[in-house]
Amino acid sequence: MTVLLEAEGITLTRGTRTVLQPVDLRVRAGRPHALLGPNGAGKTTTLNILVGLLAPTAGSVRVDGIDLREPAARSLVGYAPDDLPLPGALTGREYLRLHDRLRRRDDRERADALCALLGIRDSLDRQIVEYSHGMRRKLQFVAAVMHDPLVLVLDEPYRGLDPRAATFVRRYLDGFVSAGRALLVATHDLARAERDSAWVWLIDDGAVVAEGSPAHVRALGCASDLDGAFAALTRSEFDASTEASLWATALPDTIDLSTPEGELS
Repeated sequence: MTVLLEAEGITLTRGTRTVLQPVDLRVRAGRPHALLGPNGAGKTTTLNILVGLLAPTAGSVRVDGIDLREPAARSLVGYAPDDLPLPGALTGREYLRLHDRLRRRDDRERADALCALLGIRDSLDRQIVEYSHGMRRKLQFVAAVMHDPLVLVLDEPYRGLDPRAATFVRRYLDGFVSAGRALLVATHDLARAERDSAWVWLIDDGAVVAEGSPAHVRALGCASDLDGAFAALTRSEFDASTEASLWATALPDTIDLSTPEGELS
């Protein structure tokens, strides 16, 4: 399969600290990919490098063979982050038009269809400050895909969505992949990643510790599912006895709920 997004040896250092060790990724056309890992493992850092929001200390990124530093490459990528603050003073419509102007395109027709399917078309003339969290996530998704990108990178795309919107996003992503595009999703939802992904990377402490099909990663972790593989392949801060002691301290004290003798049950 054609590689549409390729990272070779991307690293990031801050002072003497290595945030991201050399990472190689190849995201292929017509295949859904997932990036997994604990909080603070380097997933969002990796995504920010892959979409050009963060420059790596070393290594390179190419989109359809074009260096990511070229505007032509960045125009082929759609990205929806997990926690990007949106400009509350703008209306939803103004926000989408801003993306049009930045891309020098006119994708109003596709954006309107996407907003209708996600149930926010009637709210586009309200200020974003009035939007719920889920409505903002929907608007972010529309902004990421309205220009019909070749490569789509999403950070926790289902977080905050109602069941109908989540169903829409999954159907859209299935169609996106079937159309020969490249998809990379970072998520903590391991069950969804196992069900929806053909290839996964598991990253921990800034390094890829496992990659391959979900079945291959399960085998590497000697586990029956990705949850078990995650636990086996990522670093734990404590040994078993220390963890058991911490749990005993952290859990609430047991309350005696037995009925005193003589009282009605």
